[in-house]
Amino acid sequence: MKSLIIAEKPELGRAIAKAIDGPDKEVRGVIEKKNVVITWAYGHLLRLAEPDEYDKKYKQWRKEDLPICFDQWKLVPDGSKKERVEQIVALMKECDQIIHAGDPDDEGQFLIDEILDYAKNDKPVKRVYINDNTPANIKKAFHDLIDNDERLRAVGKSAYARAVADYVVGINYSRLYSLALRRKGMSVGRVQSPTLGLIVTRDELIDHHKKQKYYEMEIQGDVKDPETNIHFSLKPKNDLLDDGKHILSQKVMQEMADDIMEQPQRKVKVDEKLVDIKPPLPFNLAKLQAHMNTKYGFDLSKTDAITQTLRDKYQAITYNRSDSQYLKEEHFQEADKVLPHVMQKLNETYPVDYQIHSECFNDKFVTAHHAIIPTMSDFRIEALLPDERKVYEEICHRYLMQFLPPIKKRQVSAVIPCSYGDLKATSTFVLEEGYKQYFKQEKEETEDQDAGKFDLPKGEYPITLHDANVLEKQTNPPKRYTQASLIKDMTSIAKYVEDKEIKEILKKKDKDKKGENGSIGTSATRSQIVETLIKRGYVEMKGKNIISTQLGKDFYHLLPEEIKKADLTAKWWVIQEDIKEGNADVSTLVQSVLDAFTPHLKENLSNLKAGGEVPIDDDREAIGVCPVCGNKIVEHSKGFGCVNYRNGCKFAIWKDDRFFKDIGKEVSKPMAEKLLKDKYCLVKLIQQDTEIVKILQMGVRNGRAIYRLLDKK
Repeated sequence: MKSLIIAEKPELGRAIAKAIDGPDKEVRGVIEKKNVVITWAYGHLLRLAEPDEYDKKYKQWRKEDLPICFDQWKLVPDGSKKERVEQIVALMKECDQIIHAGDPDDEGQFLIDEILDYAKNDKPVKRVYINDNTPANIKKAFHDLIDNDERLRAVGKSAYARAVADYVVGINYSRLYSLALRRKGMSVGRVQSPTLGLIVTRDELIDHHKKQKYYEMEIQGDVKDPETNIHFSLKPKNDLLDDGKHILSQKVMQEMADDIMEQPQRKVKVDEKLVDIKPPLPFNLAKLQAHMNTKYGFDLSKTDAITQTLRDKYQAITYNRSDSQYLKEEHFQEADKVLPHVMQKLNETYPVDYQIHSECFNDKFVTAHHAIIPTMSDFRIEALLPDERKVYEEICHRYLMQFLPPIKKRQVSAVIPCSYGDLKATSTFVLEEGYKQYFKQEKEETEDQDAGKFDLPKGEYPITLHDANVLEKQTNPPKRYTQASLIKDMTSIAKYVEDKEIKEILKKKDKDKKGENGSIGTSATRSQIVETLIKRGYVEMKGKNIISTQLGKDFYHLLPEEIKKADLTAKWWVIQEDIKEGNADVSTLVQSVLDAFTPHLKENLSNLKAGGEVPIDDDREAIGVCPVCGNKIVEHSKGFGCVNYRNGCKFAIWKDDRFFKDIGKEVSKPMAEKLLKDKYCLVKLIQQDTEIVKILQMGVRNGRAIYRLLDKK
């Protein structure tokens, strides 16, 4: 019997070949061994057909054609991948059975099933689940083949349903709002729109932040024996906090300080504990992208592309688009071979201890993928480009850390209970540098704020308090998103969801994924989502910060509630679980999209302005009314302009207008206010060393301000 094994990726296909005894030779992505032929896909080889591939009328965007949806969505070869599809279909005809070796998750099931369906395959299909590519694990997996029956295919149909539903959302919402705004190319998406919402919400919190004064208390205390000075901070009881976080009244805080100091002789309880700070876990793609963005300024797509090169061209790392930070026990057993190989390649030596069993080695937490780690590949490290080498080295170093000792610290705490809370102080002493001797941490672990470094043995001591100070501080707005912090929030967006049921569903969705906790998007798609937001002009990069544009803010606020929140991902997941159980089908999920979308076709969207912009929301002080469109005029650095400029109003009084330069005047705010109110103002000019007063008159031509000087009568 001749078997055809179809793997999801080249890395897995080649690993399977190595696990099967006998010589092999790869020709055009096909490996033959005895009665086995091994080949692979390159991710999805098929795509959903475009609407105009069903009917040419959909080439033109028209509201009357919405909603666009088909009973059966066709899958067609994706561009340059057509040749690969035809090659696999031909191989299927020559075999007796097929072994489906897609990744052991929804997407992996769908990815190979779609090829089988496209080829109208009628040959028996077995399923193999390979969680990692070590030869022993692969051999074991092939002893546990099962039928690729309807129960398994239902898992793939769940992923197919999500793909179709995403497509229906994208096509219909994007066309509706592009037509309404009279601006083609406005895109909407289940993951894209909530991601834009994260950025818009963060920016608006910053823009509208009003600094709030709050107060803290610091008190010094002296222990006589042994002689020790300690700096305490008050940790107030929760019921004393005005906003849940701070005490906002200086008077209240001062009264508390005075009351405490009426009894300066007190007892302080000193305790201590030993703390081990273990190395951070190996990278998954999201953590690696965030790390490279923070350390080197790499954007998300750059890191993604480099890992693809390291994996496909050099076989230097394991599967790169992983969402896991955990590894199998097999990896622990192989570490004494892999790490010497890696250190030799890096020309670096570390005192690794193969007896250290990091918490990253846990079979329970490895699902479809495992963490990204280096392989035993014999590639030449000199062949790597500088940025490729940086990514490779960071992956290697993070894995090497797992076999180095933790940072050991001794933490001494001092506490004085009082009626308002606790006076607390902490001192931390590093006993052993551990892995930190060799690898600088990306960010220091919450290095305890050592209020003056004190050291006392455990016990209770008499203490004398003095020098109570009330400190005035101010609240700060949240920080702008970087690509690193944005992708971290995409993996845990549930923390921003107010609906408790939706929050729990999002978390339940990720219950088996360590490192994801109520997420949107996948490791493979998040960088593309951010790239799309930038490409569409919804956000822009300013240095390391990613900031929403006015278009992005306006467009986000325009979108209906059901599409701008992460709730949609949660609701779809529930239906997808039903599809897996056979209690729903693809049409159930698609119909839920159509039910939400169709009412918007009846809405009056005529108030939206041409040019892709939306109703105005500008809280700056008005200095007058625009003579062109009737909106307010506000002051900015270069002049006085109409807030309706985003919708095409060109009216402004520019401070550097050539007319004012020629007469030697600069436009002041009172001048602008007078011109807007009365269309004229008086100006003093110097002519031939004589001061004269003239009338400055303002008119409007083609939506712009024009001026002329008249003699005063």
